[in-house]
Amino acid sequence: MKEYAGKDVRNVVLLGHSGSGKSTLAEAALFMTKAIDRMGKAGDGSLAMDFDQEEAKRGLSVFTALAPVEWKNKKINFIDTPGYLDYEGEKVSGAAVADLALVFVSAKEGIESGTEKSVKLALKLGIPVVFFINKLDDENANYDKVVKDLEAKYGNGVVPFILPDGSSSLKKEGDGAAYYDQIAEAIATADESLMEKFFEGEEFTDAELQSGVKNALIAGDLKPILCGSAINSNGVDTLLDFLCDYAPVYCEKGEVKAGDVVLKTNDSEAFSGLVFKTVVDAFVGKISYLKVMSGTLSATTALYNSSKDAADKAGGIFVICGKQQLPVAKASCGDIVALTKLNVTETNDTLCTKEKQVKFAEIEFPRPMLGMAISPKTKDDEDKMSDALKKVLVEDKSLNFVRNGETGEQVLYAVGDQQLDVVVSKLKSRYKVEIETKEPKVQYRETIRGKSEVQGRYKKQNGGAGQFGDVWVRFEYNPDDEGLVFAEEIFGGSVPKNFFPSVEAGLRSCMNKGPLAGCKVVNVKATLYDGSYHPVDSKPNSFEAAARIAFKNGIPKANPILLEPIGKVTVLCPEEYTGDIIGDFNKRRGMIMDTGTTEDGEAKIEADVPMAEMLKYATELRSMTKGRGTYVIDFDRYEPAPQNVTEKVVAAAAKDLQDDDED
Repeated sequence: MKEYAGKDVRNVVLLGHSGSGKSTLAEAALFMTKAIDRMGKAGDGSLAMDFDQEEAKRGLSVFTALAPVEWKNKKINFIDTPGYLDYEGEKVSGAAVADLALVFVSAKEGIESGTEKSVKLALKLGIPVVFFINKLDDENANYDKVVKDLEAKYGNGVVPFILPDGSSSLKKEGDGAAYYDQIAEAIATADESLMEKFFEGEEFTDAELQSGVKNALIAGDLKPILCGSAINSNGVDTLLDFLCDYAPVYCEKGEVKAGDVVLKTNDSEAFSGLVFKTVVDAFVGKISYLKVMSGTLSATTALYNSSKDAADKAGGIFVICGKQQLPVAKASCGDIVALTKLNVTETNDTLCTKEKQVKFAEIEFPRPMLGMAISPKTKDDEDKMSDALKKVLVEDKSLNFVRNGETGEQVLYAVGDQQLDVVVSKLKSRYKVEIETKEPKVQYRETIRGKSEVQGRYKKQNGGAGQFGDVWVRFEYNPDDEGLVFAEEIFGGSVPKNFFPSVEAGLRSCMNKGPLAGCKVVNVKATLYDGSYHPVDSKPNSFEAAARIAFKNGIPKANPILLEPIGKVTVLCPEEYTGDIIGDFNKRRGMIMDTGTTEDGEAKIEADVPMAEMLKYATELRSMTKGRGTYVIDFDRYEPAPQNVTEKVVAAAAKDLQDDDED
């Protein structure tokens, strides 16, 4: 592939609902431009964009892929993203480096949840939107209805540019003439110099139309509609023409901010780039996808990772086309390439020169809310699992891995269950690691609400010097400190002071396992107020053992209770689902704290809900809102669990203990 100047590069992210034809269009464009010699088919693993084993297995896109298309001496970097909701992180990373969003809408299905989320993402990132109504050849296609629905939902700036018969709305004659005035008005709104000409009814020149459409696109005053059938390559050439003529060009921005530093978006500026995706390849190693944000990148560019404060070195510069890696000597400002074998660099890192260090804002990946406890199947899997997981986490920043010290589980969090399934499958197929999965334990805790005074006495005699420790401890609830507060009220030396630390250590060692369900114990004050010792047999470990006996005898007598974690939940969804969401929270023992509306018209519902009721909420909310709802939950506090919950948790803990004993 030849090198392109920044002015000839277009970065276009393909967004839309799953199955709307994004990968098929990229395939058609590559085939039309002879970048590939045969056109694959969606769903059977033969598409250039869906080359990964997981995509072939599922028959849909799972990962973001690149398709550089050469057309009329321009390079269009198509960034093909998955449409399925679980792979939101891939979509976000691809959109973060695009200069235009091409949103696919099925002529049969119309506006779907994936359509809405795609437009919302583009608007959030401030990139222009162009709609492509696909599948016009479907027997149930209804182009006119889809256009009306798009206009109704997204405003007057939504205008057909190319009609199904191929006629253009950018000319006053022909079938598309009915939309010309609408386009001209949007252009004039974005460019005051053309306003007078518009009001006088003069037709814009081709140059004025080109610059005017570009400006109106960038300003958000126009959201053009194109159409076709990707699977039959209909409308693909017209789309490519449109992108060459009207898509925003990154280097024409003039400048870009990296924190407080302003950089010129041209080839003469110091080099800087943002890594937006990382792939761990079995043969090549780490492949880092990068957008050149300023300057020029070449093999001789000395790379400095400002995010890690360390120099790095690449094995080579490549243009990526699906799974193909095409070597290039350099990349101009605005272009997208990949660097191999970087040592310290990861997704979201900024690469620059050491002489002019800058750092770009990081991509905001979706917070993973759905957890799954994982464990290796065999000892061999245990040895390999950690390294394999590290590689998976390097590739996907919308995953999170937590080792929970209180429950003893390793928990992997994802956006949805399909994403978790991909991880499990990838660990097995790529890294030969098999894992077992289950619903994660809720992090319950235990405390006391009463008071008890008990003796802990430890005596052991095996001939010669023995072991002896004797303590009396008062246990009571302490709301002021989550941990154990140790105090002593010893008079007359019944327990020498040098044994106090041993008593405290013995008590603290028991705080991780309460008497009800084996959960961490909190908010306890333990006061050593009496005891006895033996001048020969008493030793530090004797008093530690005595303290443990006191704890195990005293806490059950101090009215122990189970505490359950309560989370603060915020749900965003279309207004029509508000009633369903609130009703569902009531069933989950939740309390609605606030309701309102966001700036973009979404309903916002805030509630306090027991975390135990939210384990599968990511999947259940998606079902309730047809994929249109999102949520975040953060731990807030602990509250006493109801009796029925306590009984259930205690019974489950007893069963787990019995199962462990049988094993």
